Formats: sequence, structure tokens, C-alpha cells
Amino acid sequence: MSVAENTGESSHLTVVTPKEALQRARPLPSDDDMVIEGLTDDEWDAFEQALSDR
Repeated sequence: MSVAENTGESSHLTVVTPKEALQRARPLPSDDDMVIEGLTDDEWDAFEQALSDR
């Protein structure tokens, strides 16, 4: 397996309290903003399958 590293960025995990997590939370985009136009049913099924395989 090949791996490409981005040496310009440092990755880290930030742990916050539940209260702070709620303060940082943002609303999801509307359904209209999340639409992927032009997908066939087969492409949508493949997309959903890829998400469930993760």
C-alpha cells in the first residue's frame, strides 16, 4: 500500500467536554444543499455501499 504524507500539516485529536462539543456544533446543511445531482440509481447504491463498508 502506498501512503502519501502531508508534512505541511500536523494532525491531532482534540478531546472536549460534552458541553464544549455542543457549543462547537454546527447545523447540518439543508437537504437541497446536500443533493448530488445527476446520479443514477446504481451510482447511488454504490455510494451507499461504500459508506457502509467503512
